[in-house]
Parts: sequence; structure tokens; C-alpha cells
Amino acid sequence: MNYAGRAVEVLRRRGRASGSRCGTWTVGSGYLVGGRYVLTAAHNVTTGSAVDEVVLVRCLDRREYPAGVLAAGPPEGPDLAVLAVVDGQFPEAVPTVAFARVDREGAVPLTDCWAIGYPGFNAHPAESPDLPPLRDSVQVDGVVPPGSHLRRGLLQLLTAAAPSALSGTASQWQGMSGAVVFARDPARGPLAVGVVSEHHRPEGDSSLTVVPVTALGALDGGPGSGWWRRLGLGAWVTLPPPAARVPTGPLELGRPSAHFTDREREAADVTAMLTRDLADTVPVVVLYGMGGVGKTALARQVGHRLGTVFPYARVLVELGGGPVPEVSTDGAVVQLLGRLGVRPDAMPREPEERLRELRRRLRQGPCLVVIDNASGPRQVEALLPDAPGSAAIVTSRSALTAIEGADRVPLDPLPDEEGVRLFERIVGIRTLPGDREAGRTIVTLVGGLPLAIRVTAAAAASPAMRRRPLAVLAERLADDRQRLLGMRSGDIGLRSSFDLSYRLLREETRGLFRCLGLLPGIDFVPEVAALAAGLPVGEVERLLTELAERQLVEVGGEAVARYQLHDTVRIYARERAEREDPAPGRRDAFRRALQWYETSLAALMSRPGAQERPPADALAWYADEHLNVQAGLRSARDLGEWDLVAGIAGPLYGLLSYRGRWEDLEATKAWAVEAARELDDESAELGSLIHLAEARRLTGRTEGIPGLYERALEITRSLGDDGRRGWVLTHYGDLECRLGRPEEGLRRYAEAAAIYDAQDDDEARIWLSAHVSDAQLQSGRPEEAARTQEAALRLSRERDDPAEVAWCAWHLALCYDAAGRYEDAEGALAEAIAFHRAEHDRGGLATVLTALARVHTHAGRPDPARTALREALELVRSIDAPGRVAEIQAELTALEES
Repeated sequence: MNYAGRAVEVLRRRGRASGSRCGTWTVGSGYLVGGRYVLTAAHNVTTGSAVDEVVLVRCLDRREYPAGVLAAGPPEGPDLAVLAVVDGQFPEAVPTVAFARVDREGAVPLTDCWAIGYPGFNAHPAESPDLPPLRDSVQVDGVVPPGSHLRRGLLQLLTAAAPSALSGTASQWQGMSGAVVFARDPARGPLAVGVVSEHHRPEGDSSLTVVPVTALGALDGGPGSGWWRRLGLGAWVTLPPPAARVPTGPLELGRPSAHFTDREREAADVTAMLTRDLADTVPVVVLYGMGGVGKTALARQVGHRLGTVFPYARVLVELGGGPVPEVSTDGAVVQLLGRLGVRPDAMPREPEERLRELRRRLRQGPCLVVIDNASGPRQVEALLPDAPGSAAIVTSRSALTAIEGADRVPLDPLPDEEGVRLFERIVGIRTLPGDREAGRTIVTLVGGLPLAIRVTAAAAASPAMRRRPLAVLAERLADDRQRLLGMRSGDIGLRSSFDLSYRLLREETRGLFRCLGLLPGIDFVPEVAALAAGLPVGEVERLLTELAERQLVEVGGEAVARYQLHDTVRIYARERAEREDPAPGRRDAFRRALQWYETSLAALMSRPGAQERPPADALAWYADEHLNVQAGLRSARDLGEWDLVAGIAGPLYGLLSYRGRWEDLEATKAWAVEAARELDDESAELGSLIHLAEARRLTGRTEGIPGLYERALEITRSLGDDGRRGWVLTHYGDLECRLGRPEEGLRRYAEAAAIYDAQDDDEARIWLSAHVSDAQLQSGRPEEAARTQEAALRLSRERDDPAEVAWCAWHLALCYDAAGRYEDAEGALAEAIAFHRAEHDRGGLATVLTALARVHTHAGRPDPARTALREALELVRSIDAPGRVAEIQAELTALEES
């Protein structure tokens, strides 16, 4: 925003005869605060007389425009006036400045303040005595102390320098009245705080009296008037802000744009919406507009500016959309928890636990959540903070009117002047004749879209175009636009800018760019692009640098560089590949990219025990790549690449089940079942059927699961695999119990038991016993359940397996507790507790201590119950298990309140 160029002179002709310019001219200062509105001092435009008067506004270019007085303070009221330029030839309306009130309760001064006006000491001779005198502008820097002029409700601007005092009674500052005083806020930028009214000479040459902008509310019409609403008055930002706190929480917004330009009005609007009433509400702002208009860039920019307002965390979560499949709610929660600092190996296991942990973390301090690329309100609701002091920005291509209580800011393409400034910042200073006009033409041709402007400007700065007039670029762009007018889809401005930039790339860079459009997921590392393109990694990194310079890829990542395409660029790159590359070549490139994920997963998850407890490096890898893996799987399924689907889905089971990613597991295993059938692999189909049934059961969608188990049993009979048939029957029994049919579950378990007896498989018998005793407890037969577990415990002692003994003792204690045999339950748990203490297994020890606390509670012994729960709580805190911490804490709180 050009703040200096909006300071104006306010000219008044007093005593003018009708049709004549004769009379006395007075000159004051003013400022274009938004639209065609000028803010000035009331005494510049009003007197107590009834003489005919003319008010003119003279801009920096010396052009004069008539203005009408909309509101002005009376002699005894605030020295403020609002004017409106009434000349139809006045240039395009200017953006609205942001206004602020000065906090008079503290003692912190506003130190970065200034005003631009037209004082008399800077006057130049008028061309004629009948014309108003001409003055040059002066910027005055200074400080606004909060404690001055409290009784009169005014402010004081102490200037850093002052002109020499004039002789006599005249003030050297005459004509400065009406200048708007600005104060710079680190988070929000320049804010208007008042209007210079007078120079009270006894206070010294450096003191100017200022009327606060909040006094505008006392003018006739004031609140509720058209000018009040259009200037956005009333929702005052307060200066100085609270003492700045150094941000201590995560900052995960991505890099701010190096060429962010001229969105100050929208940035100020969003900032005001996010910060007003922050102590009592949770503001939500929806930024909406077409692709490429700069929604994400603006959201990031505002987020980076508001570090002192949201010190706990400022994080961005990407919801996909466009050519990338939408992220599930649970996937977004996982992504957001990771941005909030939850390590992959400490992520809560169950979706409900993850959501509780997200809620807990978002309540720990003032945070800003940027939810990027939302397509509907359902994606957003679970991710919004709910504690006053925090806020959210949502970017979308629609207004998302179903999000209740949200403010909405439409983002339009940049006006020509702002678009030209963005263009020139990237291109640099050009001195060739006609370049500025050609730049304006280019901005118009690409529709003022920031993404298109950046791409086109990068093309203009390329070696091929750097020394050529911009008119050549404009002509090419006009030709592209004309050629594209017949296309039915997409924005013409974006497409024409992409076309132009694409043709200026070298051939090898074009080839890589087309290949990038075929990659699955949201972002990628150079190794994936290199494998897909069939090029060395070093060569690909060099080409990616060129594409980044051309604004066609974005670079992110910390320790490892990760690259991303804007969704509109990705669509264009894919269309280019479909137009120029043969289908077999495209398919091979896609397959090579997916094989990188397949190979990486196989290497990470083929280690012993990895499927039961994935290693830390596997969890960390999947935390970075899970969105890309899921998108790749979906694309492979759509293309019928069944071997890739099977190869990736297999090792994914351990990662997804360990992390409780049940929605992702359900989708993955559904595709795996389909792949196994296409590949005629019954053994693979059997395993995927059980995993699919498990995922559906855990997500609560049980309809259709019996059919999966029946098909699995059919396969075990076809393969003659009795061991796996017992495994299927056990899972089938679990489903029956989940559906409230424990007797049916016991019937399935009995079939499994007969198989394990025939195989003399003691390990399987012991594993099955826990399922059987749970069903018996569900049926209301705790003594029978205890006998089942007593037999399992004897068998485990014969096998001399201490871990198995402790496991059986724990389950036996649960049965004794249900039967009211509390002393027996405590005795069984003592053995399990001793084992876990000896093994230094804090997680297992917390589990059995929690069971012991429940036994004590049921037995009416609250004191030892509290002791056991407190130890369990410290244990789960020490292993960073937030879901279990919340569960045990709630149990302890309930016990202490009873």
C-alpha cells in the first residue's frame, strides 16, 4: 500500500463570489483513508460563518477535485471531519487503512509513529494570486506518549525534529493540521491512530496535538453511517499491544512468499477479524477465491506476522483437493498433531485419543491454525480450536457458509497497479522504453492472478527474455490467450501464463516438469522425481532449482528438501504430459515413482517384529510420506496397477494398525482385496480380508463384515489351512461379541478351539482363552470366565514363559474382579506387577496398576486405589502416551471427587 502518496492538501476558498475564484484560500492537510473518503481536521473545512465556500482536495500529482463534507465536529466538539471526493474523474478508489485506539492505561509509548502533511514552511510561490498556494509534503516522525492530554481526551505527537520557530505568533506547523498520524504495529503494519489538530506553542516546537480517531464516533451520523461502515470503523485494534512474548511453540506455516505484495488491506482485515474479541471468542476467517489468487500466501503472511498474538503455535494443515485426493478427518488430525510437535513414535494410537490430544494441545495456549484448501465444512470442524485466545484461517475456493460464526473475506485478483508492483518486484527494474506499460498489459492478460503474475514475471526474468522488451512477452502472451479462448475448462489467464513459461524452459526441464504432474500425493523428494523421470538425482535437483526460479515448484522441508506443485500447476503439468508423452511412457513413469514407495516400505518393514512394533525410522518416514502413499495407492488402484497395490498395501498394515489409522487401513485393505482377486492370489486375499474386517469393526461400520469372514473361511477350506481357519474363526467370534452376541462368539471360539486341540497348539489355546473369557464375562458368567483363565494360567506355567504367565494373570484378575473376588484379583495382579517391574516395562506396569486400582475401588478401598492410579499416571507420562494420560487422569479425578 502506497502510504506516502495518499496524503493530500485540503483547500478552502472563503468569501468566493458566485462564478469567481476570488477570495481567500486556506490550506490544510488530509489523508485518503479509503474509497474516496478523506480524513482531516474540522477547522480546515468549517467556520461559524454562512459564507459560500469551496472545498477542494489536491493530490500528489497536483490535480484538484471538489469534495463534500460528510461529517464535521462543531466548534466545541472533536476537531475531525470526513470528506468525500465528488468528482467523477477521480482515480480508482483506494484501499481502506486500518484504524487503532491508543491504550491510555499503560505507560508504554508508541515509538514508531509518523504523519505526512503540508505545512506552510514548505510553501512554493503560487502561479497566480487567485490560485491556492502550493506546498510540498513533509513527513514527521515521532512518538505518541500515552499519558499526555488525558483530561481533554486528546493525544500528543512528539516529533523527532522540528523546523525553526517563526517570529511573531504564527506556528511553523501551520497547515499540518488534518494530517493523519500512523503508528506501526509489528504484527499488523501501519495503523491510523489520530489526526493533527493544532500546534500548542507553549508545549514546545516538537509537540503537536492530535485528536484520536475513536472520536469519529462523536460526529453526527457516526456509527451506522455509510462512511463509518465502509471504513470499517468501530472494531478498534488496541495499541500498544500487550508486552510481546517470544513465541515458544511450533511454527509450521511454510515459508512466507518472498514476493508478497499489496494485500495490505486484506491482511489488515483478516488481522482485525482474528484479533478482535480474542479474549472471549475463537475467531474463524474463511479466505475464499479462485485457484491462483493467493489465498494460502495471504494466510501464511498473516500467520507469520502474528507471532506475538499466538505464541503457543502457528501451524498449517493441508487438506488436499484438486488433483490430490482429499485428506480424511483423522489424517488431518494426525498431520496437525505432527505440526504441533507430537513425534511419530508418540502419536496416540486410536482416532478418539488423537482427537482428544489435539483438543488438549490446542487449549494449552494461544494458537493459530491455518486449514488450507478445504472443500467443505465437515473437513474443518474437528480441526478448529475451541479455547478463547486462539483462532483459525480457512482457505477454500468456496465461502463455506455452513461454518457458523465465521467471517469471510473474498480474495479477488490484484488490481492493475498492485499487480504491476508484484510483477516489477520479480522482474527487477526495467529501463527499456515502454516496459512499464507492457508490464501493465501483461498483468491484465493474466487476469491479475498472483500465481500467474509470478510465473510470467519469472519468465520475463529468464535468460531468454531478460534483455528483450517486455512488449515481446506481452505479444506472446496475447497470442496464447487468444489461442486458449476456445478451451472450456480452467482459467485463461493462468493457462496462458503457464504456456508461455513452459515454452521458455529447456527441453530436459520441460520433460521433468511433465513428469512431476504424474507424481502422486502432495509433495515429493528429489529421489522420487529422479526415479520417475529416469534421471540421476543430481541432475533432477539442478532442474528443480530451475523450476523453482520459474515459480513452477515450491521448495520446503527442513533437513531434507521437499518440493510441491500448486494444485493448478499440477493439473497443467499433467495435461501437458497427456498431450505430449505417449501413454506407455506416462504409465512407466508413474510405476517407477510408486516403486520408490514400495521399495522404501519393504526395507523399513521387513525387519523382525516390525509389523507388531514398527521401528522409529519407519514411523518417521511414514509421517512424512503417508499422504503421498495413500494418494499413490488410490491412483494405482484406479489405473489397475494391481501388483503395486499389493506390494504397498502389505507392509502398510503394521504401520496403520500400530498407529490406529483405521480409516486408512480400511481403504488400503479394500484395495488390497481387490488386487488379490485380480491377481488370483487367494492367500493374499485371505490376510487382507481379515485386516479389512478388523478395520471396519474398529471404525464402527460392521455392516457387511460377516460376509468378509465367510469368504475368508471359504478360502481357508480351499487352501486346506486349518491354522489360519482357527485365526479367522477367532476374529469372527470377536465380531459377534462386538455386535452384542457373545453366545454366537463362544460358538465360533469353540470351533477354533477344536482346531487348536487337534494341532496340540498350546500357544494358540492360551491366546484364544482371553477371547473366550471376555465373551463369558459379557454373558454374565464371571466364575466360568475365571475357570477358563485359571486353566490358561496353569498351561502358561507349564510352558515356563514369564511374559505369558503375567498376561494370563492379568486376564484372570479381571475375571476375579467381575466375580467380586477382590483378594484373589489382587493376588493375581501382584504376580503381573512383579514381572513388569522386573522387566522395567513402564507401559505394561501402568496397565496392571490401573487394573489394581479398579479392584481396590470395587472393594471400597479408595486410598490404595488412588496410590495405584497416581503411579500409573506418572508411568504413562514418562513414556509420552497422551491418550492414556488423559484416561488415567480422568479416572483419578473421578475417584478423588467421589
